[in-house]
Amino acid sequence: MISSLLEDPQKIREGWQRIFSEYGYMDKINKLSNVYPEEKSIYVAFKDISEFSRINGFDQGLAEKPELFFAQGEDVLRDIVHPERIQVTRINLRLTGLSDDTNFRKEIRQLRSPDIGKLLSITGIIRKNTEVLPRLQKAAFECMTCSEVTYVPQERGRLDEPQKCSKDLESGIDHSKTKFKLRPELSEFVDIQKVELQENPETLEGGTQPQRITVIMEDDIAGRLFPGDRVTVDGVLRAEQKRIGNMLLTEYDIFFYAIHYKKSKELEAINVSPEDELRIIELSKTPGIIDKLAASIAPTIYGMEMVKTTLVLQMFGGVRKVMKDGTSMRGDIHVLMVGDPGTAKSQLLKYMTEISPRGVFAFGRGSSAAGLTAAAVRDDFGEGRWTLEAGALVLADNGFAAIDELDKMDDKDTASMHEAMEQQTITISKAGIMATLKSRCSILGAANPKFGRYDQNRTIVDQIDFPPPLLSRFDVIFKIIDKPDRNNDERLAEHVLKAHRVGEIYRSLELNEIVGFDIPEEEGFTPPIEKDIIRKYVSYSRAKIFPRLSDDAIYLLKDEYVKTRSSNADSIPITARQLESTIRLAEAAAKARLSPIVTAEDAMLAKKIVDYYLKDVSMTNGEVDIDILYSGTSSKQRSDLEMVFDIIKDFKKDHHQAEVDDVVALSVSRGMTVERAMDAITKLKSAGQIYEPSYKKLDVIK
Repeated sequence: MISSLLEDPQKIREGWQRIFSEYGYMDKINKLSNVYPEEKSIYVAFKDISEFSRINGFDQGLAEKPELFFAQGEDVLRDIVHPERIQVTRINLRLTGLSDDTNFRKEIRQLRSPDIGKLLSITGIIRKNTEVLPRLQKAAFECMTCSEVTYVPQERGRLDEPQKCSKDLESGIDHSKTKFKLRPELSEFVDIQKVELQENPETLEGGTQPQRITVIMEDDIAGRLFPGDRVTVDGVLRAEQKRIGNMLLTEYDIFFYAIHYKKSKELEAINVSPEDELRIIELSKTPGIIDKLAASIAPTIYGMEMVKTTLVLQMFGGVRKVMKDGTSMRGDIHVLMVGDPGTAKSQLLKYMTEISPRGVFAFGRGSSAAGLTAAAVRDDFGEGRWTLEAGALVLADNGFAAIDELDKMDDKDTASMHEAMEQQTITISKAGIMATLKSRCSILGAANPKFGRYDQNRTIVDQIDFPPPLLSRFDVIFKIIDKPDRNNDERLAEHVLKAHRVGEIYRSLELNEIVGFDIPEEEGFTPPIEKDIIRKYVSYSRAKIFPRLSDDAIYLLKDEYVKTRSSNADSIPITARQLESTIRLAEAAAKARLSPIVTAEDAMLAKKIVDYYLKDVSMTNGEVDIDILYSGTSSKQRSDLEMVFDIIKDFKKDHHQAEVDDVVALSVSRGMTVERAMDAITKLKSAGQIYEPSYKKLDVIK
């Protein structure tokens, strides 16, 4: 049946004619006649072809020889669509719903030589793209002897010239040695764009290099895809012979010729079946579900309950809002962990990347600004032209990005993250390319103190080489300290040793060599909820649940904010930025319960987390001061610095260098202590505002 179809193009044409007429496509085709060439495509549902093919195997033939079938189908369309006002030069027949049939779905890494020329559907993320350029579709060549124009259809790649003049046969004159001149104004062109499609990060196994393939987008689907877009592309796998100069090689490059594409919706890649949905809804009703989810995060890592609870809320995230005037407020939660070496920060990051939907892992040490955000590059892909290439934060759009060793990044690279974290966009202005890419992702960063270990006597700004504006963009900052404590150390050592023993027994079981003793209880090492279920639970919640603040939650958050702000007149405990962080965490707590309402309990949990981290990283003399986090200097210290600097400057006006003892004495007379005055002098010298020209003499630096 199939072979007879392939041998007789007329039967293929008749098949298309029947599909168009029997499945209601004639109205669409007739409408196309009125809008051509503004619209050039007819979209046919693959399920209609499958239904039509139950007897004659039309769909099997289409899968085996798609180019033959599409050429015949487009000829049929060309005959029907024939507006009198314009000549029909190109019309496209495009299939929809091909990816719904598992027989056509393929991973990029599974593409092999038998797939060449076959109809397939692949899924991935756009890594980079070129600009839209015209390609010769039918080239017009003028004979230099008789001026006759010969038309030659062109395939992608090398230009095909005519072998002889089209007038040869008519006139009998031999023009075999004539030269031809290309006439672009008489030729037909088609828009073309190249994009590079990379495997989705969540489909990769650990340590696997993501594979890529070039996709050719032609005509009315060119120019619609951008770096960071997650798409399913239907089309034909083609091969192109490699060459070195003019020498042809036996190896071929493969590329994908797109017939149709579909952008993936947020978190669509994770398939949640109706059975999974029932299980997720049942699980959400479990008392203490947030604690249960927190206990499922890296159970081999001892303790860190508050950190794990926050990471659970980060996975769910708050609600992204877009106001009527176009202003947007991010819902993603950014978390930073700063701590001593060996406190399992990297292991937590890796684990979160594995269980979070659309998780991307990157190293600050080896990542430039281009590697994390985006870059304009010039390489062979763009054939020497500048192209856009997406970095880790763009690839993690609508997902989760974990960045280890964030403190090892250069200043210019960390500066590029400011826009990505707050506005959640990445703007490229280079080589004439002005583009804005989306990076709507949660960022989990880890950093080590620059002095090796965390010094409790120094502020967090002094501990890491981070610009304060970047530090202030994190919603929650945890300091993780390895502090000796006998009781805690005993519990930690016991937990680690048991974890190793369970791991050893699993390894022995794999080799069937375990003898002589029973397997110990696995309590504490088996997560209450499996990784796969957590991924589906988070995906379901992020796609379906958009909670709103209840009146109780609004009252509680407002009351706590005002109360905290007025608790101390000498400092600023929190700002509106911390209030927004609390709101995002409260929304995430509601989403974790699959609740459409943010309750007062959700708000209290969020407030508890924010208070915990503020006391940890921005407390001085028993008082929380957010200025320590933003600048490394508290409000009181800044007042001291200003007072001491003014005193030294006043001495300068009298043409005298200030004596240290005189400065301290005058500072004490204005309400400061001796220790605060000396500390202010030290800080001013470190900041390069004053210097000591001679022993115990102070002067202002001009």
